[in-house]
Amino acid sequence: MSKTLRRPLVALAALVAALALMMPMLSSSAAAADSSVYIVHGIPGVAVDVYAGGTAPADKALTNFQYGDTAGPLTIPAGSLPVVVVATGADPTVPSNQVINQTLTVPSGANLSVVAGLVGGSPGLTPFVNDVSAVPEGSSRVTVRHAADAPNVNVLVDGAIVITGLAAGAQASAVLPAGTYDIQVQLTDGTPVGALSPGSVTIPAAKNVIVYATGSVANQSFPLGLVQQVLDVPVTATTTTTAPIAVAISPVFTG
Repeated sequence: MSKTLRRPLVALAALVAALALMMPMLSSSAAAADSSVYIVHGIPGVAVDVYAGGTAPADKALTNFQYGDTAGPLTIPAGSLPVVVVATGADPTVPSNQVINQTLTVPSGANLSVVAGLVGGSPGLTPFVNDVSAVPEGSSRVTVRHAADAPNVNVLVDGAIVITGLAAGAQASAVLPAGTYDIQVQLTDGTPVGALSPGSVTIPAAKNVIVYATGSVANQSFPLGLVQQVLDVPVTATTTTTAPIAVAISPVFTG
């Protein structure tokens, strides 16, 4: 073999060897990132223990978790996450004790809230992506999440409909200047839903104020109500504010 041909072959072999050495580093850098996960209790009247990843004592993530409570953020690896919810103190290994037994698929590097609610009439977990992107200076994002056993609803701000036909299991948001607003919820036929209408609400700046509709229209053991979660968001400098703009968003993943 000539020296002219041997040199390119030697160079090619060196390149292949270098790539082989780099592969573990490339795989490591591309590894799935953990997600930040909040847990929200949206089932009225039920105090629970929450187990994540299994039903052993070491898997108990939350103890005596009450309706309206939020917890987190928890650092959760991407992948499948079995979740079992039982009444406080109950044995999670007994199927009849399991209020919820559901496996969630956690995406990589996400910011999520998982709400225990009654969507469809039965207890279950509904995951939502938290929008923590920047808002204009002096403003906040208001997010409404329908986690109730109830029909589609409209959300009104100061008498104007800004979110239309929000369905169970879905969410929508509007960016509003910080201030005090009258917030009402009605069925799509215009019937008011007083239990889901907080009335006068003060919205601080630089937040994502998240409101969950919870409970059941059909089952009076679980009355309709609201649960609130507040997250910090960054701001962008601006000299103007915009009118409310509703943007419907679906859950990013399902369990």
